[in-house]
Amino acid sequence: MKAPPKIIVVSIIVTIIAINSEWADGLRILGIFPLKMKSHFAMNEQLMKGLAAKGHQVDVYSHFPLDKPIENYREFTIVDPLVANFTNNLNRDLLNSWMSSNFIPIREIMNTLGESNCQQLGRKEFQKLIETYRNKNSTYDVIVMQPYVAACFLAFGRYLNLPIVTVETLRMTDWTYSSFGSPHYPAIMSSAYAGFSAPMSFGERLKNFLITNYMHYGFYWLVKNQDKYVKQYFGDDYPSTGELLKDVDLMLINYNQMLHGVRPYTPAIVPVGGLHIDTSERKLSEKVQKFLDDSENGFVYFSFGSMVRIETFPEHILKIFYDAFRKIAPIRVLWKIAKPEELPSGLPDNVLTDTWLPQMEVLKHKNIRAFITHGGLMGTMEAIYNAVPMIGVPLFVDQYANMDLYQKRKIAVSLDYYKINNESFIRVLEEILENPNYKKEIAKLSQSFRDTPMSPLDTAAYWIEFIARNGKKSLRSPLVDMPWWQTSILDVYMFVAVVVFLIVSLVAIIVQKFKRLLLRCMNKSKKIKVN
Repeated sequence: MKAPPKIIVVSIIVTIIAINSEWADGLRILGIFPLKMKSHFAMNEQLMKGLAAKGHQVDVYSHFPLDKPIENYREFTIVDPLVANFTNNLNRDLLNSWMSSNFIPIREIMNTLGESNCQQLGRKEFQKLIETYRNKNSTYDVIVMQPYVAACFLAFGRYLNLPIVTVETLRMTDWTYSSFGSPHYPAIMSSAYAGFSAPMSFGERLKNFLITNYMHYGFYWLVKNQDKYVKQYFGDDYPSTGELLKDVDLMLINYNQMLHGVRPYTPAIVPVGGLHIDTSERKLSEKVQKFLDDSENGFVYFSFGSMVRIETFPEHILKIFYDAFRKIAPIRVLWKIAKPEELPSGLPDNVLTDTWLPQMEVLKHKNIRAFITHGGLMGTMEAIYNAVPMIGVPLFVDQYANMDLYQKRKIAVSLDYYKINNESFIRVLEEILENPNYKKEIAKLSQSFRDTPMSPLDTAAYWIEFIARNGKKSLRSPLVDMPWWQTSILDVYMFVAVVVFLIVSLVAIIVQKFKRLLLRCMNKSKKIKVN
């Protein structure tokens, strides 16, 4: 058989290269992350670093520079002194205002994380980005961002004429479902702000229904206040922020169905639970490593995340912790404390404090026995990944709902901060340490949690590439563009009700006329008989 001419072979190769050239060098991805909380940026950082490692060029606007530069990752650091307010700065006084209820009103959320973040559009970094593309086409392929309640940033999608992918580091927020045309059933889908999880009692379902609707309609009412920032920085012809919410083409959510349960999400909502989990090796300090390695009876890890300053808690609460830790010796305790010098005197000998710890390294240590946490979603997911039972002391927002779920899954014990005393704290500590069922249950859940067809990063990367390839609105539900009275088929119900009413009325009229006719006939018959 004769070999094909070289010209044909070359033509085929050139054609293949031409077809694939659009993706051969990777995408150009614009990352916009205005939130000032480092713990939430952890998930976004893992995503953007992962995309860069896959050959995509990422430009990232955030408050948090990398520890060291990496290939394909270009940073535009937003310098804002307010960032310090969200790192190791939640002291006792601020916590008390938040902890008076597990429910934070939507107005406070919108003021703290909405309008204040929209004001960042006036910063030089974003102004330069806006000016660069004022009179020319964008050189990017897709935008990845985490606006949370700062919907004003979604205007970048229209300004650059690009598809938008958003990242949700918490549960799905109550106001997000409608902008994706996704079903929302308050009977099984608890609000992150309600403080409990499914299955729910009648009272909980009633409370969940009221809170869900309050947060949903409250958000859409208050988000109007962000319209002025959109018009100021992008132009008067831009739609309302409520309309801009419908421009999101894909949402990546920190959700795992084996942990949180099955939910009826539309294809534009993609679960990537555990995306933030960094499995790369990080070194513990020599002192901490030795402390953990020498813990022959195991150790308990105690951390309330990157925002809360435990050392500012009331002294009687800290003394309760001290007493409990003494009682469980020789089991050791590793305690993350931002300012150890502010702790009261008398720290037990079996306790080691440190200002910062690589949490995954601690949680995967072979000697760990339990994790004392405030119930934040990302930290507790890391504990589940490593099969570490938990004691939760929820303090605000979604932490109550998270710990309620973990208690129902029998992988944790939750303790009300206001009911902590010597007896209650040592009781839950001993329960977690001595009852092997918690370890068995979380080991099973850990296996299920990891049992996915692709890693969270690969899943996220695939769908971002899908949106870039197939364009805006490729996953858009038709429900997004329909008015509420059509999506709920209220017009159909009303039409059917009117038709049924008319039929019933017509039948009633016919029956009445028939009865009258029958009565006349009977009266005539009686008269004839009398005569």
